[in-house]
Amino acid sequence: MAYDSIGEFKNLHPEREVFILASGPSLAKADLSLLKRRIVIGLNRSSLIYPETHYHCTMDERLFKEYDEVLRKSRYMFTLENRPFGVPMKLLGSEGFSEDLTEGVYSGYTVSYLALQLAIYMGFKRVFYVGLDLKHQSGQTHFFGQDHVSKNHENTEFPKMIRMLAYGAERATALGVEVYNTSPDTSLTCFERVTLEQAVS
Repeated sequence: MAYDSIGEFKNLHPEREVFILASGPSLAKADLSLLKRRIVIGLNRSSLIYPETHYHCTMDERLFKEYDEVLRKSRYMFTLENRPFGVPMKLLGSEGFSEDLTEGVYSGYTVSYLALQLAIYMGFKRVFYVGLDLKHQSGQTHFFGQDHVSKNHENTEFPKMIRMLAYGAERATALGVEVYNTSPDTSLTCFERVTLEQAVS
């Protein structure tokens, strides 16, 4: 699979809308058949439940090792420098917001934040998150069950992610981009909530 430089993706989808699949527990309950013929960016292990994405983002080196075969099936994989494969981007740090991804990207402590910068860079004007909970549900950390690495995230990582996504929401608004969250049970308040059915209507 051939990959291009990140600069070739700038404004590739002007004025379009995109759906970003996070990995929260609610993703398992979402009717993903509604996304047929929609442009979708998958994150991390979302391809286990919805492999038909146009794009995919993964930062975590551990996932490249554990899901190498699955991730290699992605049409376009966006990631950080020094990962085994994918369209590489320089990591500028954790906190900030990049409008020029040829310069680099900020992690915001979550691949969901990287994906927001990517979506805006690619020209999308309406962004819908699916499965972006940042909240454990009935002991589940993700749509596939529990990941022991994430078991304490509600106390450690989620507060930082929520703060950075709120900043991302401000930057998106300033750039004329509408961002929505379709999660029915989320700790986020920075994005307007809509149902997935409303999002595709």
